[in-house]
Amino acid sequence: MRFVDEDGEPVVLELEPPATPGQIEALEAALPCPIPEDIREGLQVATGLVGGPLESVSLLGLDGGFGVEEVFPHAHPIAHDGFGNYWIVDLLPESKEWGPVYFACHDPPVVVYQSPNVAEFIAAVGRYWEAGCTNPIDQVHEEHSRRIWVENPDLLARREALSSGDRELRSFAATLPENALIADLRDARTGQGFSLGRFGRQQRSVRWGTSRIWALVPPERRPGLLARLFG
Repeated sequence: MRFVDEDGEPVVLELEPPATPGQIEALEAALPCPIPEDIREGLQVATGLVGGPLESVSLLGLDGGFGVEEVFPHAHPIAHDGFGNYWIVDLLPESKEWGPVYFACHDPPVVVYQSPNVAEFIAAVGRYWEAGCTNPIDQVHEEHSRRIWVENPDLLARREALSSGDRELRSFAATLPENALIADLRDARTGQGFSLGRFGRQQRSVRWGTSRIWALVPPERRPGLLARLFG
């Protein structure tokens, strides 16, 4: 496929070679769930894309990745922007498809919902340079990640969750300290997410089982010197 980039230069989007049986076998052994049929068929056509808007796109996975197991215990990184930020698939033992896809950014440290599945993500990569197209990948990468870091618009206070009509949300909130904030991405839209470093390096990020609900727990406040001396 041929496109023109933002500088007016021609761009050719090419496919990587198909996966070998050995590569597919090794991939499946490393995942928490079987490879869905649509992904298996895709791998037999190509393992990824070359020359696109992202540094790397590979269904076989990329070295590095997000590395925050308490947030995504089985993250499968499928794309990289060349600056240490990844698009990962949140795979679980019960996953029947590859999705959803999240943008895991380290600067600022945020998680942003990108798409419900890999097929939509790959389609957005292919449409990146379409004329007149506001691409969701660019929006997540450039706009939503910074907005989430500054505004934290999608967080719910623990006390609100405790009074929710949602039983799962109430159960999770009951396990958390009073100052916890909750990000409920079970029915997320592109651009929703939460920041991982909002409360500094000592912040805890907690996931409710395999549900796509997370809590951000600020570190406990230590009493100052005067408080320690005089009680």
